[in-house]
Amino acid sequence: MATLVIVESPAKARKIAGYLGGGYVVRASLGHVRDLPSTKADIPERYRTESWANLGVNPETFSPIYVVPASKRATVKELQGLAAKADRILFASDMDREGEAISYHLSRLLKVEEPVRMVFTEITKDALQRALQTTRPLDLRLVAAQEARRVIDRLVGYQISPLLWRSVGGKLSAGRVQSAALMLLAQREMARMRFRPATFWAIRADVLTRPKFTATVTHVRSSEHPDGLPIAKASDYTQDGVLKPDVRVLEMTDQQAHALTTYLDGKDATVASVEVSETRSRPAPPFITSTLQQAGGRLKLSAKQVMDLAQKLYEGGYITYMRTDSPALSDEALTEARREATRLFGPAAVPAQPRQYATRNKNAQEAHEAIRPAGTTWRPPETVGLSGDELAVYALIYQRTVASQMHDAVFDKTVVTLTCGAATLAAQGRVLKAPGYLQLLQDEEEAQDEQTLPTLQQGQRVPLKARPPEGKKTSPPTRYSEATLVQAMEKAGIGRPSTYAQTLSTLQTREYVRGVGRHLGVTAVGLLVTTYLARQVPEVLEKDFTATMEAGLDDVAAGETTRVAYLTRFWTEGLAPTIREASREAPNLPLPHLEGTRLRATAGGPHLVRGGQSVLLPLEILPAELSEADADAIVQGVWTPKTSRAKQTGPGDETGTAPKAARKRKAVGATSPRKRAAKPSKTAE
Repeated sequence: MATLVIVESPAKARKIAGYLGGGYVVRASLGHVRDLPSTKADIPERYRTESWANLGVNPETFSPIYVVPASKRATVKELQGLAAKADRILFASDMDREGEAISYHLSRLLKVEEPVRMVFTEITKDALQRALQTTRPLDLRLVAAQEARRVIDRLVGYQISPLLWRSVGGKLSAGRVQSAALMLLAQREMARMRFRPATFWAIRADVLTRPKFTATVTHVRSSEHPDGLPIAKASDYTQDGVLKPDVRVLEMTDQQAHALTTYLDGKDATVASVEVSETRSRPAPPFITSTLQQAGGRLKLSAKQVMDLAQKLYEGGYITYMRTDSPALSDEALTEARREATRLFGPAAVPAQPRQYATRNKNAQEAHEAIRPAGTTWRPPETVGLSGDELAVYALIYQRTVASQMHDAVFDKTVVTLTCGAATLAAQGRVLKAPGYLQLLQDEEEAQDEQTLPTLQQGQRVPLKARPPEGKKTSPPTRYSEATLVQAMEKAGIGRPSTYAQTLSTLQTREYVRGVGRHLGVTAVGLLVTTYLARQVPEVLEKDFTATMEAGLDDVAAGETTRVAYLTRFWTEGLAPTIREASREAPNLPLPHLEGTRLRATAGGPHLVRGGQSVLLPLEILPAELSEADADAIVQGVWTPKTSRAKQTGPGDETGTAPKAARKRKAVGATSPRKRAAKPSKTAE
């Protein structure tokens, strides 16, 4: 036997084996082969008397206990047997921190003194041959960064989770990334509860030209305001429903709105100005992990579904590695993207020079190439032999990459100002002059309905037909969707591409959040967990603190600090003292949209406290959705689920609750204290 190549997944192993041929044996490690112990039984005998043994990490020295999980023992034994016969061993796990750590632990178990890494970002014959010629030693800095991340997550999860058991109740968990992400969601949920709508009016009129278009009243003149006072619009109000400070606008009454509409109807307006300008829309950069997860929403796929599909496409040799912070393309990829654009739309489709994109994320880690089709000759979606969601994700990646090298889309934008008596009206329209990348990829932001304005001259008179006045209300802050939460996490520096999907999954598995249409609503348990952490361990919820921790891991990976120095700063000198001093007091949370009403944590689950009574809150109710009538019915013991609430809501609907099956589950937090687990459950970041 010649060379043993160890990768992570069986699918990847089969694909690579087909390209390498004879002389190579390719096997999968099935991910990590060593980890911190997850149960008391996993702890080696020599450590069991240590006071810190249940943590799996010595918090004084940060020395971890590594064990081979029972589920991996057969795999390790097989790999050890193959390694004993091999002339050479290549560790070919993924090229990020996790992959480097997997290779490190394999090398220790297989007793390889000088492990050799084979790294690649795509599974094609050419890429694998290059990887065989450019092997490198193990990068112990990346291994140290991964170990630091694993240790801090274990310490945070295993030290904070028991606080939640005793204060909030139930088998709950905390983590440095999931808690910060939950805080973003909870802040938005509380903002929705504090929201008070404001009423304003929209006055519009159709301008009866050819083609006709619609203009909106923007200002009204009066003797007090000869230059005109703007009509109030949604952006002029705070979330409390009052005008923002220093905003001077006309808040129209119902009577004034109807009077103005009557005045405009049938009148002629005068064209006061016509402004024509050219606007451009640049194509978006090729996908990185976070933007691919966000784009998955267009396909009605969750972040986890998108990443699972991308993993299959990568392992199948269809796309490059799907965990990356960099939108940059290699020279050969730039050449091929331009070649594909030219094949599809002719030589004029691409600019003279290639477009290159740089990351805007100052904390980008191990930046590799963007996610793109694999190989030096790309296959159009209709030729790859894929179907269903796999084809949809591949097409998304192919189109986005090719479009990134095409010309800007160019528009002629026209803005018209009209006057009619005391009213000033405005209208704008946009006409696509040169489609550029929109020939291939319809940008959602560019797909908005556009009206076409006729050619108009200053001073020209045009007839108006008023539309009925529209009374409007300001809208509450929109809940995060998975896509917008990933975007917010990336912007705040919370987590990394490899953690986003798992974080979202954990929040929903723990029932801290629940899907409401395409959005994420926070449950009573989620709000109480956030309330407790905000009061007792606020650091784990702070965006800046979490982002600084991520930057520290980057410093470890770059060799600018050591693993121990990092852990000392953020654990020994940071979180550990705060956790030791944390109170076990059960959190209470006033509900701002219901006067005299609050949530209270109890061993039996979240209680609704109102009018001197405290009752268990039904599991299917999101606190932000509670009305006064529902709250009264709950405390009186007469509340019953409405039929409309028992059904899942459709896309975009934020008024529904959990499906009927969810109501049959035991309330979160109802676990008897005597039956609680003896340790926190393992939690992802």
